[in-house]
Amino acid sequence: MKPRLIKVLACPACGGSLDLRDSESDHDGEITSGALVCNQCAASYAVRGGVPRLLPPGSSRASQKTAAAFGWQWREFVELYDEYEAQFLDWIDPIQPEFFRDKVVLDAGCGNGRHAFYAARYEARDVVAMDLSDAVDTAYENIGKMPNAHVVQGDINHPPFARAAEGGPFDFIYSIGVLHHMSDPEAGFQSLVRFVRPGGAIFAWVYGRENNAVVHGFINPLRENFTSRLPPSVLPVVAWPMSVMLHSLVKGVYRPLHHTALFKALPSRDYLYSLSSFSFRRNYNIVFDHLVAPVAFYLRREEFESWFQRGKLRDVTISWRNRNSWRGFGRVAG
Repeated sequence: MKPRLIKVLACPACGGSLDLRDSESDHDGEITSGALVCNQCAASYAVRGGVPRLLPPGSSRASQKTAAAFGWQWREFVELYDEYEAQFLDWIDPIQPEFFRDKVVLDAGCGNGRHAFYAARYEARDVVAMDLSDAVDTAYENIGKMPNAHVVQGDINHPPFARAAEGGPFDFIYSIGVLHHMSDPEAGFQSLVRFVRPGGAIFAWVYGRENNAVVHGFINPLRENFTSRLPPSVLPVVAWPMSVMLHSLVKGVYRPLHHTALFKALPSRDYLYSLSSFSFRRNYNIVFDHLVAPVAFYLRREEFESWFQRGKLRDVTISWRNRNSWRGFGRVAG
């Protein structure tokens, strides 16, 4: 943890400021261990492995289960691939790299840090990568030594950041593939909006209900009733043969037919074609991701757009991604 991060942090229970105590640092000045103690309620939060652990007491059982599942996933799939950059820019389209320059940015639900890595490379002033799960340890390994990157363990429903009456500390907050795995996705979104400073912006990407009949009708019931109940360490045994089938399908059918008239007749064609350029391990990760989550919502455009309306955001843009998911961008009045 870099010392300058402390001024951005706050107690997730009461919002009080935090003091660092009993700390140890490495030769680069990174705080590797210690305690952050709230000046208001005296709650104490550990700094361990370079990461402040700012989880509020009494998190829900559903949150704990989700954290355990995704924590295992991102400890298993630790790699950062070069092609993640193009995927990140496609997720956040039409945002371009120069948008990040000199901004203070929050990655809400960072996983292994793959998106925060690029946000930091795009010359953000500071990027705070936050996750509920132990994936923060993988994220710290991947990005913790970057001079403008920070990793925090925290809860989107109780963000551990300082907030003034006029707003929060962030110029830009993005959340990719996370909110739809929360028990109340909109509550998570509105929680984040409160931490954008006036004139700042927020972005989210979520699963769409439209054009997702196969996933919603088959994969979702399988996940709800079977795979999400398995221990994460057992799930790879189930995910492996499904990954073999998916990888063979996208490489053997969707890719060869892409420039033919038959392509338009294929179900989920844009999404599955997008997977045809991936390695087997990446598609294996995608299958695992679809099967591991205890909760997954598939949202219609009008429902997703209403979040931005209720958040009183301006300059709202909602767009398709692969014709089966939604991107949303909006600005806070300032």
